[in-house]
Amino acid sequence: MSAQPTTATPSLASRLSAPFGQARMRYVGSDLQQFLHWWGGELAGLLPASWRALFTQGRARVLYVPEGDTLELRVEEDGRDVLLTGLPLDADADMQARVDSRLGQSRIERPRWLLLPAGQVLRRRITLPAAATERLREVVAHELDRQTPFRADQVAYDCRVLAIDAATKTAQVELLVLPKDRLDAAIAPLGSLATRLSGVDARDQDGALLRCNLLPPERRQASDHRRLWLNLGVAAIALVAFGFALGQVLDNRSNAVARLESAVDQRHEQARLVVALGKQLEDASLGADFLAGRRAAQPPMIAVLADISKRIPDNTFLERFSEQDGQIYLTGLSTDAAGLVAKLQGSPLLHAPALSGSVQPDAAAKRDRFTLTAELNAPPQAGASKQQGGEHASPP
Repeated sequence: MSAQPTTATPSLASRLSAPFGQARMRYVGSDLQQFLHWWGGELAGLLPASWRALFTQGRARVLYVPEGDTLELRVEEDGRDVLLTGLPLDADADMQARVDSRLGQSRIERPRWLLLPAGQVLRRRITLPAAATERLREVVAHELDRQTPFRADQVAYDCRVLAIDAATKTAQVELLVLPKDRLDAAIAPLGSLATRLSGVDARDQDGALLRCNLLPPERRQASDHRRLWLNLGVAAIALVAFGFALGQVLDNRSNAVARLESAVDQRHEQARLVVALGKQLEDASLGADFLAGRRAAQPPMIAVLADISKRIPDNTFLERFSEQDGQIYLTGLSTDAAGLVAKLQGSPLLHAPALSGSVQPDAAAKRDRFTLTAELNAPPQAGASKQQGGEHASPP
């Protein structure tokens, strides 16, 4: 029975490497990275030294630095690479055990990197469209033969975004290139230690670390993500607790705001009642002032009626007496209607008496029917005050 051909199924890591690589390229050099780096530094400064060492342990690296026949073991501590010890560089199987014993239990799980001396790496700065940062490594692979004297299959390379200009939509990218034969020559003395390499870094001319990884992805040791998942779990629990606490605070604030809004609504209702009562009081006051003004501007009707009754003769009968807007209307019968005007002109309460319409004789009553009008005078006190006010108001 022939064996069925098997097709290699790509691992989850290989399937996710492309999108994670694109996300990493977008993140490197971005404003978010700079902010998180600054914020993390500020928060780390508030922690005790032992706690800072605990949190930075997962990111710190073990650096292999070949120096002739000696292998220097360096460890990253507080952002610096510190010489831990030196070992004879022997390509034997026991080399790995000796390195682990020198590192100790606290550093044994750290990633192992090979550190190359200065001058080994070719560095070039190139300008690319900003859209190329999404697939930066693939784009740079096509630029290698044009930017360097090597083909893509002859070198190990890394690239990183230095800056992105939003105005011109371009990105400044640094290309770091190391020939593969030089890389293999540097890795060969490590012997069994090379199987656990997570990356290859190098120093610049000033001795500072370039912070690049020139080891091809397929040759890198798979990272142990147990600590990462543990940290993510702790972070998730912290976020849930923070969200619960924040929700509780927001709920308390919402209840306080609801109570305050209820109290404000009650105050608004009371204020509306006060405004309505004030309006009613103002209307009543205006009405009272209007009536008082009308009453002060005109003589009492009883006094007017008494004065008219005293001035008309006995041959005159009044049928109607009315007042409207300061005007007196008299309707009646008299044997001398024309003489009534002269009799009423002497009244201090009336002004400009006159007959309204024609005088019509009434045969049954043997008198003339008349209608007489006159204007009411203001009382003497009101008239005097008005005259005095007019004198004061007149210009000199």
